[in-house]
Amino acid sequence: SMKVGFIGLGGIGKHMAINIAKADFDLTVTDLREPPLKELETHGAYIADNPREVAESADIILSSLPSNEASIEVALGSDGVLNGTKNGDIYIELSTISPEVVHSIASEAESKNVSVLDAPVSGGLKKRQEGLLTVMVGGDTKSVTRAMPVFEAFGNNIFHVGESGSGATIKLINNLLCGINYVSTMEALVLGAKSGLDIETLRAVISQSSGNSYAFEEVINNLSTRSPEPPQGEIATQGLHTIGKDVILANELAQNMSVPLSVGSSALQPLLAGLANGWAHKEYWVILKLLEQLSGVEVMQRELRHSED
Repeated sequence: SMKVGFIGLGGIGKHMAINIAKADFDLTVTDLREPPLKELETHGAYIADNPREVAESADIILSSLPSNEASIEVALGSDGVLNGTKNGDIYIELSTISPEVVHSIASEAESKNVSVLDAPVSGGLKKRQEGLLTVMVGGDTKSVTRAMPVFEAFGNNIFHVGESGSGATIKLINNLLCGINYVSTMEALVLGAKSGLDIETLRAVISQSSGNSYAFEEVINNLSTRSPEPPQGEIATQGLHTIGKDVILANELAQNMSVPLSVGSSALQPLLAGLANGWAHKEYWVILKLLEQLSGVEVMQRELRHSED
């Protein structure tokens, strides 16, 4: 069967890799942390020491990483993917990164006759676990077709959105919208609470009105159960550092293109304040707490609050 490699078993990557293993691909993985490697081993994956070794043992190599810097290191470092690839391999960058990083990796890969696809994904924890992610792929059609069975192991909406870099671009635009919608939803709820409105009433009316959105439903339906603290020993499923970084990158992209983002740049400010507060590794949810503090109100009285102090 096709030999597949996977680098970066974080909050999203781990679930994608498990679904690739369950689809009976011959899978080799690596990560900086021990626990996800052990977990992948139980699904029949082999463990490599570094990205170069993963690339040496695979024809299609995927990585899911937290930043531009990590993506550059994993692709181009001395123990990086491109030092282990052979002619005709496909390298799939699943991370949410800048299009220019995709382009620099792709041009380096071209000299080794390796095709690079940028294929960021979208979908919450449930979709990650069930292999029903949306995948937005940039790159050449031939490679997208060859990689399709691997994409189908973890995705059910697979879009070939254009040439190299266009997957990364559309992902940043999606996450910019998502970040704006989360922040504006939280602001609206704080305003409602301060005005004395009942949260259940807000939920009932807005979910049936023009102010509704995916983000509104996500926030309001989890208000009473969701803690800013990741589960014990786990990394955040939607960490503030992740959403913050994506909105930062989208704002940088807009600056490079001379496109004004009056709302997008405003939504970035509370995210930056949360990061400055040392909340990078908490769930993005923690921004609600910041907005509550600024407004002197609690949207819901709940026990979860004391876990912070």
